[in-house]
Amino acid sequence: MSSVGAIAPVVPGAFGRRVHHGLRTVLGEAAWMRLPPAVRARFGDPVVAVDYVGEFEVVRASWFGRIVATICRLIGSPVVPHTGRNVPAVVHVGPTSEGVAWNREYRWPNVAPCLVRSTKVIERDGTLVERLPARLCMPLDVYESNGALHFVSRGYYFDLGARRDGSRRKLPLPCFLSPGTTHVEHHDEAEGWFRFTMTVSHPVFGEMFFQTGRFHAARSAS
Repeated sequence: MSSVGAIAPVVPGAFGRRVHHGLRTVLGEAAWMRLPPAVRARFGDPVVAVDYVGEFEVVRASWFGRIVATICRLIGSPVVPHTGRNVPAVVHVGPTSEGVAWNREYRWPNVAPCLVRSTKVIERDGTLVERLPARLCMPLDVYESNGALHFVSRGYYFDLGARRDGSRRKLPLPCFLSPGTTHVEHHDEAEGWFRFTMTVSHPVFGEMFFQTGRFHAARSAS
């Protein structure tokens, strides 16, 4: 797959209302202020387009996870189909008309780059949703713990479009088709670095996917 293309700019909401894509209101003021300044800058308003470069020290998947990842290539690779260690990667972040894109580009040697697209969107009711390829969506609980940000999935559904009143038509993904609970952690490691860790755990098959890596903004490499 190729790298991320141009990212659309943020546009005003209905009636010229300013659309906020930062997590301050979702998280709550007290929890927001407990985050390190660098984390607040990455997830606050205004959203700034930036590439974070680094590597995933570990990218692994269970046997069943690999089957799921292979099948998911048919709908745009919401999970990577390969595993490995010390995998170079770039996280492309930027505003879109809906929210904030966090697109992860994995660069295995001798393999075409693999791009996982996702956009964090704050819906009208204040719910944080991660939108993936093929209109697959993942509502998220977000909380702070010991200065780190945590995102935990609350099921999955397909977005079938908007109704006249602006609400969304949703088709829930049946439990037997779910990959399990996705838990993403964002830890600041000072001097411009942060750690991204993602674990996907199935209630029957256990750990499906795990990856962790360190990244810094490309323009502040040291």
